[in-house]
Amino acid sequence: MAHQTIMAFLHQHHGGKHHDKDRDDDSDSDNEYTLTKSGQPYTLSHKIYFIRKHDQIPVSPFHDIPLFHDKSKRIYNMFVEIPRWSQAKFEVCRSLPLNPITQDTLSKTPSCPRFVPNLFPYKGYIWNYGALPQTWESPHHSDRDTGKKGDNDPIDACEIGSRISYTGEVKRVKVLGILGLIDSGETDWKVLVIDVRDKLADKLEDMEDVKKYCPGLMDATRDWFRWYGVPEGRRPNKYAMGGRWRGRKYAEKVISECEEFWRELVKGKVKGSRDVSLTNTTLEGTPGKIDPKSVKLPPNEDLPPAEIGQDLEEVAYVDREKSDDEDEDDEEDDLTDDDDDNDDDDDWDDLTNDVALKDLKTMNINLNYW
Repeated sequence: MAHQTIMAFLHQHHGGKHHDKDRDDDSDSDNEYTLTKSGQPYTLSHKIYFIRKHDQIPVSPFHDIPLFHDKSKRIYNMFVEIPRWSQAKFEVCRSLPLNPITQDTLSKTPSCPRFVPNLFPYKGYIWNYGALPQTWESPHHSDRDTGKKGDNDPIDACEIGSRISYTGEVKRVKVLGILGLIDSGETDWKVLVIDVRDKLADKLEDMEDVKKYCPGLMDATRDWFRWYGVPEGRRPNKYAMGGRWRGRKYAEKVISECEEFWRELVKGKVKGSRDVSLTNTTLEGTPGKIDPKSVKLPPNEDLPPAEIGQDLEEVAYVDREKSDDEDEDDEEDDLTDDDDDNDDDDDWDDLTNDVALKDLKTMNINLNYW
């Protein structure tokens, strides 16, 4: 049953049609930001800078783009780093001024740009992946429910709408729920969101609706985040709260907390904040505020991607059961009671069972279909 629902989700959200992953940002007339791209894609010189469209001011996606597009309607902004079905590990660079998007590198070979393997039965990332601006998972704060400190990044967002996005797109999204990942011993929240213009947006308000209209998505997301690093030699990730999905109300509470952490950070009140540039062009009274007229961005370039030395069509197989047996850490150490939260609607005990995991491993999907 699990493989049928996941297959239905993958077909619904791809439909066998070709999508232009390199769609230019100007094709989206509603986007309030344009991009300046320098350097050759798939090289360490490649950088993507953000420019506010109406006044042509260079901005930081981390600090200058507002968290809310419309707070009264609970519509958030999200910037996309990695389009769905793609593998290049693009991310906002927190250490560079104005935090351009760059490509992550392999930990063992820092000179090599990183591409995430195709973890069977998936193709690259299975959502439009990015982050919520003006949030920060503080490495100085141990979360009550995860028992771990934050990963020093903006809070991650997985956008599940049907349209494939592009790197640097700023989307208007509604929050649906959240998953508490423990990645390399740090809290790494994953917020599930949907583009407000998507055909399913009016039907999705919380995780109960996701379960109804996107069957298989919750299990597939949890499975992907747990195992995606194993083909690169990493241990399986773990989850807080037993791997339960939490609903919109809980997710917005976490986002609000991360927004407050960011406010303290950008005001210069956090001592020892490692490797985070506070440079911005719009936040008056903050120590990182600079005159936008002083910013000299590199010229915009439209270069073809560099050749890469790996086969991006290759499929990575992981024996989930064997890897579980070899994981010596006690996952219960990462779980915390949630008795203080009485919102029963948020308690999503939708854990993938042994049968579902076995179905995932035996699914026969032709990845070239994508």
